[in-house]
Amino acid sequence: MYGHSLSKSIANFYGIENKMVIKIRKINKGKECFQYKSSRRIITPHDKKEADEFDLNLRNTINNIEKILINSDALSKKNKKKDPILVWYTVGEHINNFLKKHPFDSEDENLFWNYLYGSSPLIHKGIPSNKVSKVRNDFKTASLLAQYPIKIIRKVGVWSLWREIIGYRIFLGDKRVIEYVIKEFIKKPRNRDEARVFLQTLAQRLKKIDTSILDDKELTIVLRRK
Repeated sequence: MYGHSLSKSIANFYGIENKMVIKIRKINKGKECFQYKSSRRIITPHDKKEADEFDLNLRNTINNIEKILINSDALSKKNKKKDPILVWYTVGEHINNFLKKHPFDSEDENLFWNYLYGSSPLIHKGIPSNKVSKVRNDFKTASLLAQYPIKIIRKVGVWSLWREIIGYRIFLGDKRVIEYVIKEFIKKPRNRDEARVFLQTLAQRLKKIDTSILDDKELTIVLRRK
């Protein structure tokens, strides 16, 4: 519809299958230490070297994002997001560009998105403690949103509303469902409570349906069913 689409994962979006080794930083007794993680059973010295390079490149990307956001006055040096949509959309664009050059396998997806928490205290302070927040990974949400024009994202609603939408994993398996949600929210703006009712109802309606077997007309009937 808009020339863009949401997908289950960035790995699927780019059609790539590369195993990843992530260099995890931790503070132990006041000192920074490292741990290498991957879906691989064995991590070789070469894997660790690649993980170090990946880590350095990603940190440079994050630093560049911070500079861009501060210079554009969308983000303050005290972690205040003056324009949350612009902040997260910019993050998503740059992360997507980074992943075109540094792809990963879908099995390593959670490792990557969780790794981004804490990588920039200016953008996000750290890993959320709330279980629901962990599911709604802000960096992954930003990455998915950046596959649409920002003017469409703004028309749908504020950042917190997008977090609600993307929080329903059942919507992400079929781009037509997300596009339906987008059209509905543009056509009829909703406050957060109204949006929740709409999204919960739609998610329940799709709970036991494999939308991939439905053509556009059949899917529209299901989505609009009262």
